[in-house]
Amino acid sequence: MAFTSMVSTVPVLFFFFTLLLISANSSSLSHNIKVQEQDKDPFVGFNIGTDVSNLLSPTELVKFLQAQKVNHVRLYDADPELLKALAKTKVRVIISVPNNQLLAIGSSNSTAASWIGRNVVAYYPETLITAISVGDEVLTTVPSSAPLLLPAIESLYNALVASNLHTQIKVSTPHAASIMLDTFPPSQAYFNQTWHSIMVPLLQFLSKTGSPLMMNLYPYYVYMQNKGVVPLDNCLFEPLTPSKEMVDPNTLLHYTNVLDAMVDAAYVSMKNLNVSDVAVLVTESGWPSKGDSKEPYATIDNADTYNSNLIKHVFDRTGTPLHPEMTSSVYIYELFNEDLRAPPVSEASWGLFYGNSTPVYLLHVSGSGTSWKLHFPGKQEGRK
Repeated sequence: MAFTSMVSTVPVLFFFFTLLLISANSSSLSHNIKVQEQDKDPFVGFNIGTDVSNLLSPTELVKFLQAQKVNHVRLYDADPELLKALAKTKVRVIISVPNNQLLAIGSSNSTAASWIGRNVVAYYPETLITAISVGDEVLTTVPSSAPLLLPAIESLYNALVASNLHTQIKVSTPHAASIMLDTFPPSQAYFNQTWHSIMVPLLQFLSKTGSPLMMNLYPYYVYMQNKGVVPLDNCLFEPLTPSKEMVDPNTLLHYTNVLDAMVDAAYVSMKNLNVSDVAVLVTESGWPSKGDSKEPYATIDNADTYNSNLIKHVFDRTGTPLHPEMTSSVYIYELFNEDLRAPPVSEASWGLFYGNSTPVYLLHVSGSGTSWKLHFPGKQEGRK
């Protein structure tokens, strides 16, 4: 993810709070969302970045994932050694096309076919590749490459079809939240019209192929840009009194957390472009555990609270106010601190672990209604 652009491009969410108890019918709109066969149940996965010093070797990393019972990961590339190490495990993996490869793949079907042969066919099905994320926040970080985005996606998909893998492996692209405007109330959200020429055919492709809309959603940045307007508890999934719940005045739906509002804003934005059968997959969400003086809310306690409550929220399967029948799966950003990233301090402080597998902090996920949890060996750091 391009964090340097994230701070400046995350949309300002103007939340409206009502002090009145509104008795509302919170029934969701009934949409026929297509669900991938291999992941019918919502899950929590983890992003694995590469800007890490002393990162575990691929073999050690896979053993670590298995020890932690991590079954879903997203890579920012298609590292051959790691994909080889993941063979014959139960770990499902999203591989990625970096932004700097879009030009070659989007301009040449043969290059796309070669990429699929080299990075997918060579490992699947021994390595459980479930999806390909093409680029990362392309529209907002490298807009000059935007015209190549859909051609690259379609070329990769056609190569999957040629290998008869198109039903097992989905193709999509992660977007920043800032491609949406007027995101609260969610009922008024819409995609930035600047990108309609790309978003309309992209959503049609996702609908046709049963692929998800990938979104990188960060309540942390919402809070940083709206301090004094958005209470911290709303961003951290903390229990709220009715007076602090966010109420959409158009639907009268009550929102108890910011992430649900962002997900519903994505569903409404798609509906405004006549697409109502594409599921939202949250490819990134998280909270930094450390920051400089300008980021006082980047703390271990807040990171622990956000990620622990996020995991509980996913496994509670309560969906969103607009779609209680649909719970989005989430990839937490991220598994390891990327200590090689440039300042500010928070850039290097999103991980649950240091690169040597020592825990940064301990998640609290008991009572989440699932037996899944992370097991943290060794001495816990960062908390008294």
